[in-house]
Amino acid sequence: MAQPSAALKDLVSRFQPAAAEGLEATYQLSLTGDGGDTWHMVIADQKCELSSGPAEQPDVSITMSVDDWNAVIAGQLDAIAGLFSGRIEIAGDLGLASRLQSLFAI
Repeated sequence: MAQPSAALKDLVSRFQPAAAEGLEATYQLSLTGDGGDTWHMVIADQKCELSSGPAEQPDVSITMSVDDWNAVIAGQLDAIAGLFSGRIEIAGDLGLASRLQSLFAI
C-alpha cells in the first residue's frame, strides 16, 4: 500500500490540464491515522502544484483516513459512497470536489 505522500505525488502526475481550463482552486486533503497529514493542491493556469501543510483559504477541504484514501486511489472505494457513509468529509465547494475525478483521471 502506498504511503499518502507517494500516492499524492502519483495523483498529481495524473493531472489532466485540459480538464482544468479556466479553473483556479485550492484543494486541501487531510488524511487521518497512521501516516496521515495535511496537504494542499493549487490548480491555476492548467497546472497543479502540491504542497505539504494546510492551505490558508482552501476552496474545498476533504478529510478521510489514510486507509480510505488508499482505497479511493486503488478504485476499491467509491468517493460518493464514502461521502454518504461518513468515511469521507467535504467542506466548502462540493462542485469542486466533484471535479477531482476528471482533473486527475481517477
